[in-house]
Amino acid sequence: MSERFAVTGAGGCIGAWVVRLLRDAGDDVVGIDLAGASRHRQRMLGVDDVEQRSCDVTDRAATATALRDADRIIHLAGLQIPFCRADPSLGAAVNVVGTVNVFEAAREAGRLAGPLVFASSVAAFAGDDDGTDPRGRAATHYGVYKRANEGTAQVYWYDDEVASIGFRPYTVYGIGRDQGVTAAPTWAMLAAVRGEPYAITYSGRSHLQLARDVAQAFIDAARAPFRGAATLNLSGACPDAAEIVAAIRAAVPGADVTVDGPVLPFPAPLDASAYAGVVGRPEPVTPLAAGVAETVAAFRGLLAAGALELA
Repeated sequence: MSERFAVTGAGGCIGAWVVRLLRDAGDDVVGIDLAGASRHRQRMLGVDDVEQRSCDVTDRAATATALRDADRIIHLAGLQIPFCRADPSLGAAVNVVGTVNVFEAAREAGRLAGPLVFASSVAAFAGDDDGTDPRGRAATHYGVYKRANEGTAQVYWYDDEVASIGFRPYTVYGIGRDQGVTAAPTWAMLAAVRGEPYAITYSGRSHLQLARDVAQAFIDAARAPFRGAATLNLSGACPDAAEIVAAIRAAVPGADVTVDGPVLPFPAPLDASAYAGVVGRPEPVTPLAAGVAETVAAFRGLLAAGALELA
């Protein structure tokens, strides 16, 4: 009997990629999201036919029911920086209480075959942190919520031995990345394919992580024989914004992409050296030029097929 993966936030960018990779590998997967949540990212990735369950993770009983038969859980449901800024109470309810409810469901079920894997964020860091563990003051509500979730994971291990691995993605890019502060490189790639001008709204260095790679990291972590509670940085290329522009222009000669914005309030680069020791295998990392070329080709294919959908 195959194991069942449950993916909360399955309609988001990383969630849709997780579902795609699991489906392609022949795994049993159920996507969990709000009733009425957009599934356009799943449609673009060709996986909108997988089993779906509606669940608001702020509802503890509903979360327990949705996760009742899961052997492995990948928790990605959450609101990003702009939405948390617009409604901090809702952001805290979804990102913090929702994460507690997922851990509670795992504790009560007592059947996970591996660690509960969840998304933290580079936003847990302050700009003057050293890129290892967050020590300073996070610059956003969202970052504060993510730090709280990292602490929640530690307590569930100490008190209840619910093992977990959290990841702190940085600038995720690729098909489906159409929301959030660091979606700008993906928007720039799409604009280049369309022949439109675009200005990336931040400057400085940041890790660029292909959505497919990040999704694979979550899957690998969910299969890991890890016992404990760890939150890990992800690596990937760490280019200056001007180097991102150069990579886009290499894939789309003549692209009118520029940089106009402040440096992101997070450290770069991050120390991701702990990844392999916890997950038990090397981190999946696609070189920047190859990842940009892959994303550009995918956008061209979606546009040609009339299948591009945006948030």
